Amino acid sequence: MIGFTGAALDRAPSERRDSDWLAARRADPRARSLQLSDRGVWIADGRLLLGPPDGSEVFLGLAAQVPLFATDVSSAEPEGGRPAGLRDAAAELPAEEAALAAYAAALLGWHRRHGYCANCGAATNIVDAGHERRCPVCEAHHFPRTDPVVIVRVSDDRDRLLLGRSPHWPPRRYSLLAGFVEPGETLEDAVRREVHEESGIELNDVSYVASQPWPFPSSLMLGFDARAEPGDPPHTADDELEDVRWFERSEIADAAAGRGDLLLAPPYAIARRLIDAWLAPG
Repeated sequence: MIGFTGAALDRAPSERRDSDWLAARRADPRARSLQLSDRGVWIADGRLLLGPPDGSEVFLGLAAQVPLFATDVSSAEPEGGRPAGLRDAAAELPAEEAALAAYAAALLGWHRRHGYCANCGAATNIVDAGHERRCPVCEAHHFPRTDPVVIVRVSDDRDRLLLGRSPHWPPRRYSLLAGFVEPGETLEDAVRREVHEESGIELNDVSYVASQPWPFPSSLMLGFDARAEPGDPPHTADDELEDVRWFERSEIADAAAGRGDLLLAPPYAIARRLIDAWLAPG
C-alpha cells in the first residue's frame, strides 16, 4: 500500500465561520501560526518556524485542539530561521509538518493570486477564516481551486517501466508520465490520453492507486497503475518530453539505490512512491 501523510487537522469547517469562535482561537495562548513569504516556508533547525497569530493570518485548523494559522510575512520576514521552497522543505521537515506547509502555501498562494473578482474585477474580501473570497459588488463567491493531475505507472509484459524526461529537469532525471485532466474527462480517459499523447503507447488495464496534494501551486496528483498494449516502441509525440522509453527493472532498482546514471523523482513525490511500490517484492 502507498500512503501519504496529510496534515492531521480538524479544519473545523462549521465553527470557523463564526467570528466569535475564530477570535477565541486566535486568543488561545497555545495558538501558533506558520510563517510563509513569497520566498517559501520559514523553517528553523529542521522544523517549521511558528509564531503567534497577529490577526492577519488564515485559519488552518486544530491539531489536538491547538489552533494553527498561516501568516504571509512577505512584507516583514522573521528575523530567525530561513525560507525554503516547498520541495526543499519537504525533504527536510517531518512528514506531517511538510504536509501542513503544503496546505498553508497553497492557501496563501491562492490569496496572493486572487485578490480581485474574476466576474466583475472588484477587490474581494476574505471570509470563512481565509477559505473563501467574496465580492462585495456582484456577490460572487470564490474558493481555492485544486487542479486534478493524473500520474501513471505504466509497465509492460516484459516487466519494464515507462519513464519520460522533461527538458526542464536536472540532467539524467526521468519520471512517470503525468498530465492535467481536461474538462469533461474521466480520470481513466485522462490517463489513456496523456500516455498516448506523450509516448504513443496504448493502455489496457487502468486502476487507481493513491493521491497526493501537490501545491506547485494548487494540484492534486492522482496516481494510477496501467498495463501497456503490445505495440510499437514509445516515442515522443508532443513537445512536453525530450525522451520517453522503457527501463528494465534492474535499471530502476539501481537508480532507487543511488547507483547508475538514471535519476528518479525525490522520495517525497508520488512518482517515487509509485516506482518504489513497483520495485517492492511481492
